[in-house]
Amino acid sequence: MDLGLAGKRAIISGGSRGIGRTCARRLLEEGASVAFFARDQAAIDATVADLSPLGPVHGYSADAFDYAAVAAWVDVAAEALGGIDIVINNATASGQLEWGRQGWLDNFAVDLMSCVAMNDAALPWFEKAGGGAIVQIATITAIEHHDMPISPSYGAMKAATINLTAQLAQRWGPKNVRANCVSPGPIQFPGGVWDSVQISHPVEYERDRAQHPLKRLGTDDEVADVVVFLASDRARWVNGANVVVDGGYTKQVGF
Repeated sequence: MDLGLAGKRAIISGGSRGIGRTCARRLLEEGASVAFFARDQAAIDATVADLSPLGPVHGYSADAFDYAAVAAWVDVAAEALGGIDIVINNATASGQLEWGRQGWLDNFAVDLMSCVAMNDAALPWFEKAGGGAIVQIATITAIEHHDMPISPSYGAMKAATINLTAQLAQRWGPKNVRANCVSPGPIQFPGGVWDSVQISHPVEYERDRAQHPLKRLGTDDEVADVVVFLASDRARWVNGANVVVDGGYTKQVGF
């Protein structure tokens, strides 16, 4: 299936590893150009070097904790790409935090407010392009209790992003801007959170693995495939949705 992404211009937060990096790769493979930011310059450089053979990719160092820096970066990225058609909000302070005030502040700044900065700064570029697509990376922790040693701030702030994205779908729909969420379940990739969970909390890891119908965790590739589809014109009639990508891990019935 041709997703119609050739020539599209995408920006991604947290694009040097995991789901963000794999989304960048998928988009490049489909003919899009990509700009991303992350904090670790060595990881940024490695990602650019690895992905450049696939197409135009620009990596930048920026901190998702800094609202103004994220908003300013959007304009820098847009100038490099020649505009913006796709926004993928992927940056996270993660859920591996101690319970307490700092966890709430971190997840508020990164998981929620960096998305607000990205979306709002991208809107004028969407309007110049005649529309666009936002894909918010959320989590099943936002919609179902997950018994893991993580701060409750993670799921709460991701739930806020789902609400925000649904509002944008309604408010910006008339501008031809679609906004959808993808909520992954446990996803394992080298160096990711679930690699560390497997080592530090093996009982919980095996419990969660066994709760999947296929008896394994998901991969970043399996999430990125859904993200890139939602960002494409093939999903032009999908707007305001929260797509759970968890291999059947959650047991709720989605009426």
